[in-house]
Amino acid sequence: MAAVSFNQGLYKDLGDAVQSLPVKASATWAAGDFLKLTSGYLEACGAGDLPVGVAVATLTSDDTPSTSGDVSALVYVGGNNQYIYPADAGTVAITLVGKKMDVGGAGSVDIDASADDCILCVGVDIPNNSVIIQLDLAACFSGVA
Repeated sequence: MAAVSFNQGLYKDLGDAVQSLPVKASATWAAGDFLKLTSGYLEACGAGDLPVGVAVATLTSDDTPSTSGDVSALVYVGGNNQYIYPADAGTVAITLVGKKMDVGGAGSVDIDASADDCILCVGVDIPNNSVIIQLDLAACFSGVA
């Protein structure tokens, strides 16, 4: 039997809030991408960024604002929901459960990094080399006054 493949993003909805936040000019992302705030505006995370949440829907170049703040997007915020993402490199193993990790990119997890510790691994999908995670909001918002 073939493995069931999940897209990145929401795996299990455990009641986190959905918030509307302003979008940075020219920003684009896929549903399920990690999002960060830059000068108060949403954009997709890069490797090592601290996410504020996860994109509810895709934002294409047709929908993105030409001026920051002209468009808002819905974001899952909170530390309860579970999400699934592929490892950006390396092989997923059961020993990762309970470990903290970093963002590998907008749609992946760096399973070998622990500089930011903003992601907690709560499960693994070995056939798809993916981790099931929760955001650690205390780490995500460290340094925010």
